[in-house]
Amino acid sequence: MAKKKSYMNTSTLVAEGFFSKLFKKIKDRKTFNKIKKDKEVNKHLNSLNKRTQSMEDRLNKYLKAAGEKPIKLDAYTLKDFL
Repeated sequence: MAKKKSYMNTSTLVAEGFFSKLFKKIKDRKTFNKIKKDKEVNKHLNSLNKRTQSMEDRLNKYLKAAGEKPIKLDAYTLKDFL
């Protein structure tokens, strides 16, 4: 069976993919840095982590009373949402 002839130029496909990914990363980094410096976002993120810690403490109190192993919930970071 003969090989199918492809008319696609593979060099342009590689180049387009590379540059589009590069520009996307640069754009995302700029956006991430702007959001990271926003005081309001950081305030809400800290509030969320405090409430999560409060819930973890409360759940661990009940688990300890039931003789179960305590749980550990992870703190949220900005990367969790972006």
